[in-house]
Parts: sequence; C-alpha cells; structure tokens
Amino acid sequence: MKVQYLKRMLIGLGLAMVLAVPWASATNYYVVASSQQPSPTWPWTNWGWAHTNLIEVVAAARDNDTVYVTNNQTYYLTNQVTVSYAITVRSWGPGRIMDPSNTILSGRYPDATNRHFQLTNSGATVAGFTLTKGCESNGGSILLQNGMVTNCTIVSNYAQNNGGNGGGLYIGGSGSGGVWNCVISDNTTSNFGAGIHIQSGGPWQIANCRISGGTAYNYGGGILANSATAGTIISNCWVVSNYARSYSGGIALYNAECHNSFIMGNTADLNQGGGIRIVGQNLLRNCLIANNICLSSSLDNSGGGIAANAGLIQNCTIVSNSVPLGAGGIRLFGSAKFENTIIWGNSGGGTYSNWYITAGASTFTNCCTSPNIVSAFATAVNTITNDPRFVNNATNFQLQSDSPCINAGVNQDWMEGAKDLYGYRRIDNFRKTVDIGAYEYLSKGTVFIGH
Repeated sequence: MKVQYLKRMLIGLGLAMVLAVPWASATNYYVVASSQQPSPTWPWTNWGWAHTNLIEVVAAARDNDTVYVTNNQTYYLTNQVTVSYAITVRSWGPGRIMDPSNTILSGRYPDATNRHFQLTNSGATVAGFTLTKGCESNGGSILLQNGMVTNCTIVSNYAQNNGGNGGGLYIGGSGSGGVWNCVISDNTTSNFGAGIHIQSGGPWQIANCRISGGTAYNYGGGILANSATAGTIISNCWVVSNYARSYSGGIALYNAECHNSFIMGNTADLNQGGGIRIVGQNLLRNCLIANNICLSSSLDNSGGGIAANAGLIQNCTIVSNSVPLGAGGIRLFGSAKFENTIIWGNSGGGTYSNWYITAGASTFTNCCTSPNIVSAFATAVNTITNDPRFVNNATNFQLQSDSPCINAGVNQDWMEGAKDLYGYRRIDNFRKTVDIGAYEYLSKGTVFIGH
C-alpha cells in the first residue's frame, strides 16, 4: 500500500510540475522590402507591421520562431544574418510556398563584402532563397556551423579574401546538419571548395543538390569534403561542369562518403582527378563518373575519372573520362578496393587509358575493364574484359540485355533494400544477383509487386 501511495504521489507531483511550466509559444515574424512598408511596427508579427530589416528581425527571434520574407524582391544586405537560435528563416510565395527564384538576397559584391548567413544552432534552418553576390574569406554565401540549408539557389558568390575557402558554403565547427535540395552554381574560391568546403565537425549530409560551374584555385571545383567526424555523406547529387586549377575538378573526398551521384564533365587542370580525388579510406558507391578531364600531360598526374591513394569503390561506372597522357579512367598511387565496378571507354595513353597503378596493393573484385589488371601493385579476381554493352556509349550507360555485366557481380549486405543510380532495386526478386556497374538491368515486362 505504501509503495502504491508513493507512486500515485510522484505521478501527481510530476503532472503538477508539467502543468506549472508554461508552453513556449512560437512567433511568426514578417519581412518586406522597404518600398512596401514606410513604417514598420514592432513586434513585426503580421504583414501590416512587417519590418524591412531582415538582420534585426532574425536577431529578435527565439527558438521555434519563424521569419517569413516576402517574394518578388531583392534584399540588399549590409552585413551577414546570424542565426544563433533554433529558428526558421524562409521565403513566402503564393499559397505560403517557398519561392527561391523570386526572393533574392544580395551581398552586393564587389561593392561590399558580406556573406548572407551564419548558422550556429542545430535547429537553425534557412530555406527558399536565391543567395547571390556574397563574399567572405570562408563561406562566400553561407558559414554553416550547425543547422540546415534547404531549397536555396546559391549562385555567383566568392571566397576570395586571404585565401578563402568555400565560394558557396563553408561548413565547419563543432556542429552537424546539412544542405538539401539546393542548386549551388557558378561560385568561386581562391583556395578550396568552390561550391562547398566541408572542413570540420559533422556528420554532415549533402543531399539532392546540383553543384555546377564552380571554379577553385586549388582543390575541389565542386566539393571538398574533409569532415572531422565519420558519417558525412554526399548523396543523390549532380556534381557537373566544375573546374579546379590543381586537383579534383569535381570532388575532393578526404573524409566522407559519396553515394548515388553523378560526377560528370568536371576538369582538373594541373594535377590528378578530373572527376574525383580520393585521399584516405572513403566510400564511393553507386556513382557515375563520366566525361571528366584531367589536363595534365604527366603520366603520374593523370586520372581523368578518379585519382586515389585509398578508398572503397563499389558498383560504380567510370566511363568516357580523358587525359592527354596516362590514365583516363583511374590513377592509383595507393591501396584501394574496387568491387562490381566498370572502368571502360576512357582515353589517354594507350595501355593506360583505363587504369594506371604505381603503388600500394589494390584489389579488383568482379570488375569490368580492359586490359585485365596485371600489376605488381594490384590483384584482380573475376575480371570481365569484354565490352560492357552500354545502351549508348556517349549518353546512356545503362546495360543492354546482352551485357556480360548482368548478374556478374558479388552480392553484399549493404545491397539489401538499396537502389541503383536509376532507382531500381540492387537485388531483385528474379535474378537475385547484382549487376556490375552503377545501374541494374531491368528486363522489359518485369512486374513489381508491392507489399
């Protein structure tokens, strides 16, 4: 009886304490252009009272609040907007939807040097803007130390001061978060990571983004990924048509994973890795690495598609990459593992067009390439040296029905429930064996049964 009484007393006391704590109410704030609001009225909590200064409104907001910014306007910033609470800053278009195309924040470069946002709270979100003409030494548009950026167009920003990094976004600090559903284009850096530079913290998620047109003086025309924490992943992204003067035209992968992504049409000028350069034990899975170029005329500095000293490359298609001399496909200067991967149709230096290996102890398991891997620095098992039979050797790298790569891979635990680059199941219910390359062959007339 005493125990039951004590339980009832504690439950009642707990309920009383909960009832005594007031619920935190969220506040909506509103921002319009100065031409629309001659006299903003505190507390700026409806459109009639809306403020014209985004910086001041965000400074007033607290956890769980939302700051709405009306569309069809360009807002010229006089300083960065610092988001240090768990608030959402987002555009407002017709029907309350986000409208990034018509809600533009300008950092006013070259007339001024302002980045757009600094995010320091794990609950901070910036959503639905075009962010342009920002300029800072680290993060021309955004310094992301914690939180999330989503549904933004981050275009024509600069990290050029004092050897700047991250023309679009500089990601670093002790926090975590990510970038989702963004277009990151035509950004420039005088150092590393023209589109995105991931320097520290994490894990970070870069997902469903298009990173294009970036120009880096050193590494990473598209992305430099060097998170301090395991678990940083680039997934379902298009990294296309970026340029690096030195290494890694598309991606410099130093401590991260890249899944289900297209790495295409990137250029490295002086050194290795037109598409991607992998340094360390990183994972590249279900990716297409195609039509990338390394302009170096040195055999050692080649690697039109991939240059790597380590890493695990699974079910990728590495095709139509080129160099003036050397390995148009892959250049290995350390111990890497290739599994279920196609390395085909790359151009460079004759024998070395698809691969060139000079150090380490790399392994190739159930891969398709030509010639067969015969090297003092690598071993190969179950290599296919016949044409993989793409649907189109220039534009469509899915497999034809007579491809020798169909059902020729090795099944692995990660494939259960996984999708290929086109969205098909890696292990289907009919053949039950994985194909080689980034794409699974789907027979015409195949019937899917949902459960």
